[in-house]
Amino acid sequence: MNKVALATLGCKVNQYETELIREQLEKSGFNPVSFGEKAGLYIINTCSVTEKAAQKSIELIKKARNRSSLLVVTGCYAEAEKDRLKKMFPWIDLVVENKEKSNIGNIINGNGKNHQEKETYIGNFNAHNRAFVKVEDGCNQFCTYCIIPYVRGKEIRSRSLSEVLREMENLAEQGFKEIVLTGINLGLYGTDLNPQVKLVNLLKKAECLEEKIRIRLSSLEPHLLSVELIDFMAQSSWICPHLHLPLQSGDAEILKRMGRRYTLEEYRRLLRKVREKIPSVAITSDVMVGFPGEEESNFSNTYRFLQEMKFSRLHIFRFSPRKGTRAYSIKPRIEEKVKKERSKLLRDLGNKLSQDFASQFLGKTLTVLAEDQPDTESGLLFGYTENYIPVLFKGKEELKNKLIRIRLTEIKEGKVLGKVEELLQ
Repeated sequence: MNKVALATLGCKVNQYETELIREQLEKSGFNPVSFGEKAGLYIINTCSVTEKAAQKSIELIKKARNRSSLLVVTGCYAEAEKDRLKKMFPWIDLVVENKEKSNIGNIINGNGKNHQEKETYIGNFNAHNRAFVKVEDGCNQFCTYCIIPYVRGKEIRSRSLSEVLREMENLAEQGFKEIVLTGINLGLYGTDLNPQVKLVNLLKKAECLEEKIRIRLSSLEPHLLSVELIDFMAQSSWICPHLHLPLQSGDAEILKRMGRRYTLEEYRRLLRKVREKIPSVAITSDVMVGFPGEEESNFSNTYRFLQEMKFSRLHIFRFSPRKGTRAYSIKPRIEEKVKKERSKLLRDLGNKLSQDFASQFLGKTLTVLAEDQPDTESGLLFGYTENYIPVLFKGKEELKNKLIRIRLTEIKEGKVLGKVEELLQ
């Protein structure tokens, strides 16, 4: 049997697409193996959202040299560098554009590009106990720093309600207890369909599926979060009270230069509204440091705004100039040393905010999905609550991949501990 080794970098959409490729190749007789093993076919699904991601893509391409009889490179780094990729790395056999990624199985098997399926589904999610479901592709927002609309396309491409619901039902039947809905710009889901639908329409139908399953939303642009969606989440039993709303900067001037489509006051009002409707909600966010022209005063404004917003978790990343974006030519650029210092300050703040959020729930009982792998340091079982608090707890192996009611008991050395109270059927 032919062996295939797959490697994925980047977002949940990329991870979903790799799973789709893996299953297509399995159906045609390939045996997936780890990327470190010898294989006849290597597929690298790359990322280019930051310079670091692009460099990791290059490292994987170099790692695969002389390992396989066929090397296929796809994803956003391949898209951004498609005109010169094979000149840079002549051992690459095939570069597949993002729009053809879901057809890699047919291309590899010699069926060509004309055999692309109208509807594609995954039936599993390898090495995960929560499944990602891609519902949308494309972004037309064009933030000044972001390469994604150029490599994913500005046209919005949504999957039909029936296609998404069928895939969710299949995954629930396979035993998954949580599905994460994801897209390149999730809030734009359905705007291209005829008739148009909204993300909230999908959620309302998903909650009515025969197989009940916990549903989590991936990143949503703040200006695309509707009151209707907030209201539905507030009364839903199955939509996780967790919203990831990228802020990027807490300084009004930097936010404007980034081309973001909201003001700080609009963001502030949005969070107030969400918390009024959903008191237990976790609000997580992305924050960029070192955008060109970010002075100490701009950074201080961001720090204070993050303190005020009281996020439950922060993802901090440094500005990375992406060729072709408007921000690529903005000056002055911030020194890497300064960006690293600011990153550390915000990561430390993020850790404090996470503990402050979790401490509100000590003594309360929440629902945790137990992960398949225990915590590496303590050996305890590990899982996330519906509002995305990571919890360690004692329990037997059979609790893995189960929804469990757990009472949060203490925070010790930065980790939340809990006690099992009930296994949900």
